[in-house]
Amino acid sequence: MKLSGLFRVSLVATAITLAGCGGGDINVTPTTIDNSVDNSVTNPGGDNGDKFSCATYTLDGATFTGEAKGANCVYSQAFASNAKEITSSFVISALANGGAHVFEGALFIGDDVDTSTGATIDGNGPTLSIEAGVTIAFTKPESFIRIARGANIEAIGEVDKPIIFTSIKEVDGDASTTAQIGDWGGVQINGRGHSIRCTKAAAEQDMCNHAAEGIVSYYGGNDPQDSSGILKHVVIKYAGFGVEGDELNGLTLNAVGSGTTIDYVHVHNGFDDGIELFGGSVNLKHIVVTDTGDDGIDWDEGWKGNGQFILVRSNEYGNHGFETDGAKVDPLSADAQDLVTTVSNPIIANATVVTTGDQGAEGRRTGAGMEMKEWGKAKLANILFVNSSSVDGAGCLDLYNEKDKSGDAGVHANAKNGDIAFMSSIFACGKNFEDVNTPLTGALANFDITTWFTGGENNQIIGFADFSNVLAADGVSTASTITDSQGTAVATTAKDMSAVNSFFTNPGYIGALKEGESSEWAAFVAASLQRASN
Repeated sequence: MKLSGLFRVSLVATAITLAGCGGGDINVTPTTIDNSVDNSVTNPGGDNGDKFSCATYTLDGATFTGEAKGANCVYSQAFASNAKEITSSFVISALANGGAHVFEGALFIGDDVDTSTGATIDGNGPTLSIEAGVTIAFTKPESFIRIARGANIEAIGEVDKPIIFTSIKEVDGDASTTAQIGDWGGVQINGRGHSIRCTKAAAEQDMCNHAAEGIVSYYGGNDPQDSSGILKHVVIKYAGFGVEGDELNGLTLNAVGSGTTIDYVHVHNGFDDGIELFGGSVNLKHIVVTDTGDDGIDWDEGWKGNGQFILVRSNEYGNHGFETDGAKVDPLSADAQDLVTTVSNPIIANATVVTTGDQGAEGRRTGAGMEMKEWGKAKLANILFVNSSSVDGAGCLDLYNEKDKSGDAGVHANAKNGDIAFMSSIFACGKNFEDVNTPLTGALANFDITTWFTGGENNQIIGFADFSNVLAADGVSTASTITDSQGTAVATTAKDMSAVNSFFTNPGYIGALKEGESSEWAAFVAASLQRASN
């Protein structure tokens, strides 16, 4: 397995430490554990001596099982590590009495292959199944969950029994330890969908092998409908790790296809982005991101999925609610003509971004609404951006043209041509638009962003006076009556996106959630805000 510079030092240090140990819980040599008679173990922490099963799987004739410690199941690096790819399916079951599944190493599901070496992707790879109510904790910053191409994750929680991925420091019962951003790596899924990193010829020959960030693994392919499984009612906390340009996010979706379900996901206190998408066509629904180190949702490399009901709230951490990249080269250039897909072009509906724009923890500004750059495109309906700050860098929208300048396929040209379009959207910010980075010339010299936005279908700029003018008492739901900065009631007209695409429903309001709503989504948002306040 090829390792990026990000993790080499950590792995070498770990290997040296293990080589010098005469015992302990961690053993890099696989150990066979005989559980052929009874995989269940007595739970010492149980009130009635109840039994439960730690996860187990068989690989190459050897059986690997977690060890019961109190109410928890602990998995050594013999069970899972960043040097081991698990190619057998197994189940992680819910534990009673607040028990957690604790992993001392990374959890890599499926065989990661580079098809250019002659290896083939197993389209029927293993499945990691996780029951509702499971808590999984990791002990090291470089440890993360990775689902390889052809493998699947089936993590299906419930609103009152979510599946939680978190730091050991949150579940260790030690009052002296506090979970922090970057305590563990996050969740990474590698798919076989399209990415602008791949040519048409390579895709047709199954030779798309783009290296993921973190420990090098590969993603990409020629199946926009590829399925990597389901994440539903999932919480990811204190994740992300790395250095700039080589970071792990709370949830990383690499060329993941539309056959994958991402629904009811909360990412809190991540090191980098809450969710980052590199190409693919996976759809997102019912997403909450709170106080993550960089952007709420970041997309790049030609993502063409849909998203609805998205809430990004940044009080302490955060850069942009949305950061959107389209390509790395001008899509009209000769270099781009043979790519398997074109620039990012998603459809997003019913999203709310709430930020303060203040200088937050670690010197990071708690951000702006949205930054669009690198020739990106998007359709955005029923969007609500609320920001109390008027400083540079905290605007509702930035069409950032450092690379695309005044090009015919740049962000300003895309806006003028309708390839970037807001509909039924409201900006309630101290600063509405960022200044143009690179002066516009030629046919774009007279482009006026305010005129463009307000000239869109039912868009409004209402200014900022107070969060309560726009938001309900929970600080995120759209108020039943919105007033502008002068205190005048604002009439709103929502866009019915169900007529555009069957993925969308028609809630009849602007923003991610309306005041007083009673629904599974409302309950999930309430639970997410409660988690974020703990």
